[in-house]
Amino acid sequence: MLIRTISGPIITLLMLIAVALSGIPFVLNSIMALIAAMGMYEMLKAGGIAKHKGLTAGAVLFAAGFVFCSYSVIPDYRSWLTLASFLLILGMFTYYLRRYENIAFNDLMFALMMTLIVSYFFSAIVLVREGVQGLWHLILIFVLAWVPDTGAYLCGSAFGKHKLAPVISPKKTVEGALGGLVLCVGITYLYAWLVDRFSDASANYWVVIVYALLGTLISILGDLTASLIKRHYKVKDYGTLIPGHGGIMDRFDSIWFVAPFVWLMMNLFPIFN
Repeated sequence: MLIRTISGPIITLLMLIAVALSGIPFVLNSIMALIAAMGMYEMLKAGGIAKHKGLTAGAVLFAAGFVFCSYSVIPDYRSWLTLASFLLILGMFTYYLRRYENIAFNDLMFALMMTLIVSYFFSAIVLVREGVQGLWHLILIFVLAWVPDTGAYLCGSAFGKHKLAPVISPKKTVEGALGGLVLCVGITYLYAWLVDRFSDASANYWVVIVYALLGTLISILGDLTASLIKRHYKVKDYGTLIPGHGGIMDRFDSIWFVAPFVWLMMNLFPIFN
């Protein structure tokens, strides 16, 4: 618990530094590309697929390249990334045709699905930063992903009695989830007020509530999904990179769902204008 308590603020500080430097061209792209590559390897290792070196190398390189090129690096990037996705599918099936005796079809499908999911979801962080009032929406991703988790842990430890998903994640409780939801609404509202008060952005406070409510649910969904994958493959953590927290995907399990949610919402109903 002490290690987790110490490493948590350090992770937050590093992410704040990354956000602060995100206005410098390609800094955020590079940081998120590295995180996506490490997360991709952790996911394949958890699924027992990392032993297939060629497949793993291709997936890791694709994830890093996809995220790095998400925006402003190449012209008409959407067409190029669509082409890259198509080539990834062709490449993985070509690998399977050559090595079908050594790799199960289910493993191939897991590798393909996770490569696309990790790549698309982490690239959403870069896309959010490049949007209108991107910096404030970028910080909002981490608010919606980490505040509900913190609130759920604190309230669950103090008042938790009813299990939320006893088979998937025995420590999560309904009381904790509700506490996380309430805390997220409060912190998100406070965050929007601070941005509105001390920057040139104006906040839509009705939309804040929608973000907080849906963001909390999506954050919990991402967390439970990551836990279910670990339980299926019988691993405790995705990695050991972050003391007390596990690996990249253990810390970013909520963000990979929240980031595309914020990107979609900011294009439809932005909080900050």
